[in-house]
Amino acid sequence: MYFEDYEIGMVFDKEIEPIKFSEEELIWAGEKYDPRPIHTDKEKAAASSFGRIISPGSYSNMAFWGQWVKTDIDKPGIIAGISIEYGKWLRPVYPDTLYDIKVEIVDKKVRKEGVNGAVTYLMTATNPQGEVVSEYCCTGLVRFRPE
Repeated sequence: MYFEDYEIGMVFDKEIEPIKFSEEELIWAGEKYDPRPIHTDKEKAAASSFGRIISPGSYSNMAFWGQWVKTDIDKPGIIAGISIEYGKWLRPVYPDTLYDIKVEIVDKKVRKEGVNGAVTYLMTATNPQGEVVSEYCCTGLVRFRPE
């Protein structure tokens, strides 16, 4: 998509493949990026208020975002990410659970007329109970359609 193709309120969900994490993957991510016992130690995680291993928040956010990127919907026009407005971890992300992902276009602004603009995406991931586990709001620099 190019800048002109985006409309505020557009929703992409059926196009995005759900994702599931293995316990081994979450332990690996925890050991590498966030070595807290709730991410790396099965016994300590079991004794925590979460009851088992959970994903490091930034790791799961990026994995959820990666599912959007894999659709290639924005491939023709995206230049680069330019900001993260916020990331929220609202509920734990557990292994062996299938998460659905939705991306909504929440804002767009022309930066250089005829050249590029900023598109703001709100990504949400939900668990099988329909509860939002993660919100990630970011802005990308998107080119206008070539002449």
